[in-house]
Amino acid sequence: MADEHFFYISPNNISKNCFTLDAEEAHHAVNVLRLKAEDEIWLLDGVGTAYRGIIKNNGQEVSGEIIAESPGFSEPKVKMHLAVGLIKKDRFEWLLEKAVEFGAVSITPLLLARCVKKSLNMERALKIVRTAAKQCGRSRFPIIHEPISLIQFIDKSIKCIVCLNSYGEQSLASWQKDVQPNEVTMLIGPEGDFSENEMTVIREKNIPIVSLGSRRLRTETAVMTALNIIEFGGLND
Repeated sequence: MADEHFFYISPNNISKNCFTLDAEEAHHAVNVLRLKAEDEIWLLDGVGTAYRGIIKNNGQEVSGEIIAESPGFSEPKVKMHLAVGLIKKDRFEWLLEKAVEFGAVSITPLLLARCVKKSLNMERALKIVRTAAKQCGRSRFPIIHEPISLIQFIDKSIKCIVCLNSYGEQSLASWQKDVQPNEVTMLIGPEGDFSENEMTVIREKNIPIVSLGSRRLRTETAVMTALNIIEFGGLND
């Protein structure tokens, strides 16, 4: 879908079979992409539906007609949540972008003992997530949460949780095959992994501990690998 152009459209800007882009998206369509009347575009509402539309007016206001609706467009069958230790700014921003591309529906930064970063620019993070979602054509824009401690996250989470750790008793691929979850939360540590105290908490909460194999992976690589295994399954146990 390399030739398709994706734009965010607020559900409030859709009326029957007509759409109107907001000012920022209209500027991008007309002044950056040079789109004209009768050009076809894709509209993403960010909450789970994509639309195919045709531009009818590309003056100061960009509006047009919706010709098709696709609920769940480009979304994985498994709802995948990430809770991941904060890492250095440039690497965490790259992680956010790739997590969106690989299908995460939510991302929660964790404040862990071995984190070198203790804060996150939420405004910038939200922009990265939305831009990545538009770039890869996702109809549902992932939620990025404020950083939180491990205990706080575990206590408030009601979803199926699994922890990725190099000493896991079972591979993630094998766990995925056995459980076949419809929704899952993956705990992933920062550089240096979870501390001993954090692993004790995870064990006390009876959270399954699984591995991605014998090789030590960077946090962002582990994120992409884990998301891919959960969505598509693993070839090897």
